[in-house]
Amino acid sequence: MKKELYSFKYRIISHAISLLIQPVFTVFNLFRNSYIINDINVKVILVNEYHRIGDVIIITPILRSLKKKYPKAELILICNKQVQNLAIHHNLADTIIGIDAPWTNWDWSLSKWCSKIFFFSKVVRKKNVDIAFSFKGDIRDSFFLWLSKPKISFGYSFTGGKYFYTDPQRLKKSYHQQERAYMLIEKIGCITIPNSKINQNIDGGIVIHPGSSDSRRAWPDVYWIKLIQMLSTKEKVYIVKTNDSSAILEKLERQKVIVNIFSGHLVDFSNWVKNQKLVIGPDSMAGHLAAFHNIPSITIFGSQNPNLSIPISKKSKSVKPDLKCYHKRNHWRLCEDCMSSITPQKVYDETVSFLNEIKNQT
Repeated sequence: MKKELYSFKYRIISHAISLLIQPVFTVFNLFRNSYIINDINVKVILVNEYHRIGDVIIITPILRSLKKKYPKAELILICNKQVQNLAIHHNLADTIIGIDAPWTNWDWSLSKWCSKIFFFSKVVRKKNVDIAFSFKGDIRDSFFLWLSKPKISFGYSFTGGKYFYTDPQRLKKSYHQQERAYMLIEKIGCITIPNSKINQNIDGGIVIHPGSSDSRRAWPDVYWIKLIQMLSTKEKVYIVKTNDSSAILEKLERQKVIVNIFSGHLVDFSNWVKNQKLVIGPDSMAGHLAAFHNIPSITIFGSQNPNLSIPISKKSKSVKPDLKCYHKRNHWRLCEDCMSSITPQKVYDETVSFLNEIKNQT
């Protein structure tokens, strides 16, 4: 499995653009004041993480570390609109701003990019940011941060735009997404806050969350149905009602398979899932939310590398294909055939083994 964070094509294009515009921004930077972090009375900290719901959940320990280091500073989180209410509910930052960045949803309209970037950077600029972080290593995020005019900024220049940061860092591609974020905040003296807890809710159920942000990382509907049928013989099983699970629910009803259904918004789901036994889903938000609540989880991965984005908790397990991906595919990282190669029996066996392992350790 390749340890890639961005496609080769995107990196080539972004680096080419970065080189073309570098002279302009080098001149602009000459007119900006330079600061030393120890000389700053840190009053405002900005964290940029507006791509996916799971991305925000992954960095919750980072947000806690920043707040512990600077308890009196205003911590601002820029996140996507889908996760804004959840972030507010769990008090992840002092100020939470939800935005809809077009490039995170594969919208290639340059006019939308520019209007969104300039509008939201103007909003953030009014906050007079002292320290800012961007963990993605995406040149578009880097440009947004530069426009926000923080005194000191930390980020990765993996796709170019090193000059957009006062303190650019070298990105380690083999590191987990959370580890890469920790590496940046360690530069200002923040320490890791380990999470060694586990909530084993023996009276809870097994939660099936089939939803995914991309169909190529989804597991086939017929596999979910078979897994639910197998698990239901011994366990209380819930399926989360989403757009992705509507077809599964219809087929379960036609086959007269009795299954519990959870229906509600993201905040409702968060409050409910913390009392359950185990969460099973593809590489998406549900596993990371389980980790946030210290709930065991099983994440089904296809061709993507689990080491880069598996939910971080004491009890988090990945299920992946037995063979390396050699399929012809239309995405640089995701593969439907790899997802389909993982059988319901394999996930069922891993689930039973995992539950026994947890039971013996508690």
